[in-house]
Amino acid sequence: MKNLIKGICLLLTFSFTIMEGKAQDYFQEEYPKVWERTTAYSRTIAESMPEQLYNFKVYQDGMSFKEQQLHIVGNISFLCRHITGEYKNFYSRDEIKGLSKKQVLQISDVAFSYVADLIESTKPSVLSQKVMFKGTEMTKMNIFYLIRSHAIHHLGQSIIYLRMNDIEAPEYVGW
Repeated sequence: MKNLIKGICLLLTFSFTIMEGKAQDYFQEEYPKVWERTTAYSRTIAESMPEQLYNFKVYQDGMSFKEQQLHIVGNISFLCRHITGEYKNFYSRDEIKGLSKKQVLQISDVAFSYVADLIESTKPSVLSQKVMFKGTEMTKMNIFYLIRSHAIHHLGQSIIYLRMNDIEAPEYVGW
C-alpha cells in the first residue's frame, strides 16, 4: 500500500511538472504576440486623443487622459519590479503637467518595449518563481498577466474619455 501511495504521489508530481512546463511554453510562445497587440492598441488609443484634450478629466478629482496613460506606465514600473527586483522609472511625476502628447507617447513606447523585452528575456525557471503580491502568492508569469490586465482596464477608461469628446474609439484588437 505504501508503494502504491508513493507511486501515485510521484505520478501526480510528474504530471504537475509537465503541465507547468506546458504553461510556460505556451506563455513564451503566445504572450509576446498578445503583448504586441496590447501595445499597438494602447498606442492607437493614445494617438486618438487630440493633444489639446490630453488634460481632459471626466470628473474634477479623477485622472486626466494624460494621467491615465502615464498611470499605465507607472504600473508597469511597479509590477515589473516584482519580476526583476528592480524599479525602472520611465518618467518623473513632477514633470507630468508639462509633458506633451508626443512625450507621453514616447514614454509609453519605452515602457511597453521594456515589457516586451522582459517577456522575451525571462527564462522559464524565473516565470515559475513565486512572489508575494498584495498578500497573495503568485508566479512571476502571473505578474505579466496583471500588467496586461491593468493596462486594458485603464485603456477602457481612456475610451470613455474619447467618447465623451465625440472621438471615435479604435476597434479592440486584444485577441
